[in-house]
Parts: sequence; structure tokens; C-alpha cells
Amino acid sequence: MTEAQQRRAMPWFLAHGFLNTLFAFWTFGGSLFLLFLSDLGLPKGQIGVVLALFPFSGVIALGFAPVATRWGWKRVFLACYGIRKIVIALLLLLPWVVTAGGPTAGLVVLFFIIIVFALLRALAETAFYPWSQEFISNRVRGKVAGLTTLLNTVAAGLALGIAGQVVGCGTGGSRFLVLIAAGCGLGLLGVTLMVRVPGGAPRPEPVADGVHWANMAQALRDRNFIAFLSGSGCATLGTMLFTSFLPLYVKDRLGVAAGTVVQLDIVVMAGGALAALLLGWAADHVGSRPVLLFSAALTLLVPLGWLLLPRQIPHALAGCVALYFLNGVGGSGVAIAASRLLFNSVIPPQHSTAYTAINYAWSGVTGGIAPLLAGALLTTCSDWHTRIGFIVVDSHALLFGGALVLLALGGWLYGRVRPDGRHTTRSVLSELLVPALRRRLLQPWR
Repeated sequence: MTEAQQRRAMPWFLAHGFLNTLFAFWTFGGSLFLLFLSDLGLPKGQIGVVLALFPFSGVIALGFAPVATRWGWKRVFLACYGIRKIVIALLLLLPWVVTAGGPTAGLVVLFFIIIVFALLRALAETAFYPWSQEFISNRVRGKVAGLTTLLNTVAAGLALGIAGQVVGCGTGGSRFLVLIAAGCGLGLLGVTLMVRVPGGAPRPEPVADGVHWANMAQALRDRNFIAFLSGSGCATLGTMLFTSFLPLYVKDRLGVAAGTVVQLDIVVMAGGALAALLLGWAADHVGSRPVLLFSAALTLLVPLGWLLLPRQIPHALAGCVALYFLNGVGGSGVAIAASRLLFNSVIPPQHSTAYTAINYAWSGVTGGIAPLLAGALLTTCSDWHTRIGFIVVDSHALLFGGALVLLALGGWLYGRVRPDGRHTTRSVLSELLVPALRRRLLQPWR
């Protein structure tokens, strides 16, 4: 694919991302969905199971990747991403199901909807990642990621601002259903825009199952790839361990109103947007790994801050805003730099199908374990409470402490991945810091 074709694809891709962000935040993404499940009366353990269904479904990528290649990445993405909007729209029937069949019937229908939706999402994204390696140029991948984050932040701010007003002013489950209906309509419109993005054509040459599994076995012998998977796994576990139930923690333990909790997601997106363009540009110019390690270090401050933040204080909201913002900055940097490092250096283009399938499935496994573990821990240790100085030690504190350890381990493992440019983290720090320190030290003698 020529660079001219790649450039022409960008407006359609970015517009799709904008509309899909609206869809995600009004249906299954962010604090809104978590509050919706809590409003239905689900205990934290069952909410953890529902949240785990999304990432765990990614395991299907291991076997489906060669099928998606034969059918065409674009065709699979459009079909599955379109149908999943219709499936999630079935949530609009939940009030009728609960009235007619009772809470148990409603819970069964909810699980069925989420399972089918999660599987369709996994199938679509299994096809999307190798397709994106075609229509996004390696030369500007960091810049594109930064611009995507910025536009998606605007969409998220719009979505969460409206959602916060709807949830804060209304009562009952109908306030969530209005947003779900609007989100599904916009999501379908976004899928149609991706028709204009080139590439992703079917590759009819058959790939024997044995060859596909042999390619994946070869990928698993790639030490650089394994180092990347280890780092991303720890980072995903650490992040989701404390963020899965963070909205409920902020609402129940810190006393922040539900409508405000929904709007706090805007702060995350704002932090990510402000950092995205700068960090995306930096990744294109100095390499992915220096930006990745710097961002990973920032993420350590987030669970540490939640652990140290006093509870039930008059200005708890200010501390929440600061930590949400920092989480947006660090998370955006990690996402942009890790994605660029993965597609530009770690994954060989000739083995894209096998590598992306393993990476997507691994992300699903680690992302699915985290909410299950968090939900089980919160349920098991719900009555446990002690204090060390001014720090409250309870089930949530265990989540924050565990996340801190996992994020630190993830950053160390990311440091073992080969850099994708001539710059290393040490060389970047030397070029940036040494001249500045030299000027400071010599200035008094001039």
C-alpha cells in the first residue's frame, strides 16, 4: 500500500474512532457500565465476572487469526464490529425481561448479551490489528496514535459530559438505556466509515493449521517478543487490578456523587490527550522504548497516590482529579509507545498474523484475570480493616499495593525489549540532562 493511500485512509479511520468512542462510553466502557451493573443489583464478584468476559474472549484469536486472513481482515472487522452494535442494543430489553421473568432471568440475558458481544469484539479486533499494520505507516505511527488519542478524548469528554448529566439528574435504569440506544446508533455509523479504508483484502491461499501453529510456536521462541508480552502482561494486570472497581471506590469510600464519578473519566482522557501528541512525536523521533519506560515510571505514582490519599475528607475530589489526570498521562504514554514498539520492531511483518494473535490473546488473558482477582479479593476481604499510621489498610489498599508491585515489574520487563531506534533510554537522558546539568554547574564560574 502506498503512502498516498495511507494518508487518504486517515480521515475515515479517525472519524470512526471518534464515533466508536461515543459508542463505547455509552454502552460497555468506562464508569457508566460499572454503575449500570451496580444499579441492577449485581454484587462485586459477579461484576468482576462480567468485566472479565471482555478480555477473556480474546483467546479466540489464537485459532481464528488464519481464518480472518483468508476471509479478509477488512471484511471480518466490518461484519463483526457492525453486528456487535446490534447485540449490545439488546440491553434495551432488560427492563422488560426483569419485569416478566424476574431478576434471575435478567441476569441470564445480561450474561448472554455480554458473551456474544465480547466474542464478536474479539473476532473483529483479531482482524483489525494486522489490517492496521497495512494502512498506518510505520514512519508516523506514533503521531497517528497521538492524534487518535486527542480526537478520542474530545469524543470521550462529550460522551461523559452528557452521561454525567443524564445519570446525575435521572433515576432508575431508564437513564442508562437512553445512552445505550444513542451509542449503538452512532457506533453503526462509525463502522460504515471504515468501508473507505483500503487494505485488508482476502488472502485466499490456504494456510494449513499445522503451519499456523508452527508460526505461533516460532513466535513464542522469540525472546524479544516474550519480553514484550511479559512487560505488557504485568502492566495490564497492575492497571486493571486497581481501576476495575475504582469508580465504586471513589463513590462509596470517598463519598463522590455518582454523576461526578462518571465525569471523572473526562479527566483521564484529558491527561491522555495533553500527553498523547507530545509523547507520540517523541516516540517517532527518539524511539518507543525511552518514552515507554518514562511513562511506565509515571504510572507507578497512581496506585501509590490512591493508597496514600485520605478518605472522607472535605476535598477528596481534588485528589481524585489529580490522580485521574496522572493516570491519563502515564497510561496514554504506555499505550502509544508500547503499540509503536510492538508493530515497528517486535512483530516481523511476514509473521503478523501469528504474532498479533498471540499478543491479543495474551492481553485478553491478563486483562480477564485482573477484574476476577479484584472482585474476589474485594468480596473475600470486605470486612477486613486496619490502619498503619494514617493509611487505611483494607481490601482496596491491597489492590493498590498489588498494582504498584506489578506495574514496577512491568516497567523492568519492558526495559529488556530491544529498542526500535538508535536511541536508548540512557542515551536520551544523557542528551537531555547532561548538557543542562553542565550549564548549571559551570554558570557560577563564568
